[in-house]
Amino acid sequence: MTDSDITPRKRFHALDARERARWLDPAEAEFCAHGFENASLNRILKQAGMSKGRSYHYFADKGELFRATLDRRMAGIAELCDAAVLAAKEPGLFWQEVAALGARLTAALQKDERLAALIRTLHQERAAQQACAVQLDVFRARVEALLTAGQAIGAVRGDLPTSLLVAVTLQLIVTVDHWFADHAAALDMAQEQLLSRQAFGLLIAPLIPPSQFGDDLP
Repeated sequence: MTDSDITPRKRFHALDARERARWLDPAEAEFCAHGFENASLNRILKQAGMSKGRSYHYFADKGELFRATLDRRMAGIAELCDAAVLAAKEPGLFWQEVAALGARLTAALQKDERLAALIRTLHQERAAQQACAVQLDVFRARVEALLTAGQAIGAVRGDLPTSLLVAVTLQLIVTVDHWFADHAAALDMAQEQLLSRQAFGLLIAPLIPPSQFGDDLP
């Protein structure tokens, strides 16, 4: 296999951690400060001490660089898996495990401001979403797997298409995240944690089987 047969992404992953950081550290700072569309590849390259020609050896475009930056930051929460949720055998335990997973993710984002900034950029900018289409598809599939597991044990309503429940869940996650992004500066840590727990109720309300609300609803 010649070098021309190797994709830029594979070339980048073949670098050692120090060399990868030489690219990703300034890229992360730029994306966190300016978002995706307003980030300047020239500024990143200047900080990295690299040429534009060299950048194309490792990244086909700015989108690939953003994706690599996000992947590195996401690696820190890879251990926050959803295995316990998928293993739950009754509704109460299912929602307890979902709440615990949500709390762990919230705590991780509170501790890692740059990861939170990158994820908000992903929420807010269409171009960033297009660049990270594969990652978003994986996340969407994981949400669908959780909801399907919940339906199997009666924890999640089964009277609506799963695809609709996934769409509603993802939109609520984005909405809640936007609100916290706009108001976090006015909240101390305790307030933010309390509101995060209360906001969890907004996320699960559309998913609860109607029978659990009593006989007043149609």
